[in-house]
Amino acid sequence: MEEKIPNTEEIIRIKRTGKFPFKQVVTDLLINVIRDSIVSAKKYIEITKYTTFSFGELQMHSIIIPALTKNTDCFILEYPIERKVGRENHFGRVDYYCRCNMDKRNEYHLFIEMKSHRQSLPFNKYREESIRFWETAYKQICGIGQEIKANRTFYSKPIIRVCVETIVLYAHKTKNITTSDIDSAIKLAQNDFCCGKAIPNLIVLWKCSDELVEKARDEWNNDRKMYGIIFICHIMEPHFPN
Repeated sequence: MEEKIPNTEEIIRIKRTGKFPFKQVVTDLLINVIRDSIVSAKKYIEITKYTTFSFGELQMHSIIIPALTKNTDCFILEYPIERKVGRENHFGRVDYYCRCNMDKRNEYHLFIEMKSHRQSLPFNKYREESIRFWETAYKQICGIGQEIKANRTFYSKPIIRVCVETIVLYAHKTKNITTSDIDSAIKLAQNDFCCGKAIPNLIVLWKCSDELVEKARDEWNNDRKMYGIIFICHIMEPHFPN
C-alpha cells in the first residue's frame, strides 16, 4: 500500500507491507516520528541554511529525538543491553528504547536500531556500504532477543524491534534531477534492501520542496544539493512475554 500525503510544501510517500499484531500502531507511530523529524529538519534549514543533521547517525539524533519526545511516553538513548553475536553474548547499546501507550490496552515497548548513509542522484542501485549498514542494523536488533527472553519479568509488555536506515538523497548542482529520479528511491530500496529476513516493510520518502533544495547548503561541499531523505524500516513481529 502506498500513501501520498501532502506535508505543507513537501510530499511524503509511504509504502507499507505486511500484517501482524501491533503492525498498524507501530507503523503509525514511526510515520509520526518521521514527519515530526522532518519538521525539525526544515526548521534547522530555514534558520541556518545548512544541512548539518544529514551527515550521519549521530547528527540524525538531532531531528529524531524531538520527534520521539513528542510521540512516545518516554525513551532512553543508547540503552545498555546484552546482545548475542554469533554464539557469544556481548554488552552493547540499542539506539532507542521507548515506552509507548503506557497503561493502555495496547501498551508496548519499542527498540530501534538506526544507521545513516548517503546516496547521490540519479542512481539505479544503492551503495554496497548502505546495504552493509542495513544488514548490521538487522543483526544488532535481532541480537537483543536473548536478553528479552531472559528478563521476562522486566520486559513484561509486548516488545517490538525495528531497524531503520536513513539515507540522504543529494546531487551535484549541475545535475537536472527529476521527480521520477527521487521517487525511484522507494522501488530500488524494495529491491536492494531485501537481505534474507531483513525485508523493508515500511519505507517513507521525504521530498524537499524546490525552495528548500535551493535554500539548504552542504557545509562541506557548496556544489551539493539535498533533495530529501528516505527512511527504510524493518519492523519485526512482536515478542510477547510468557
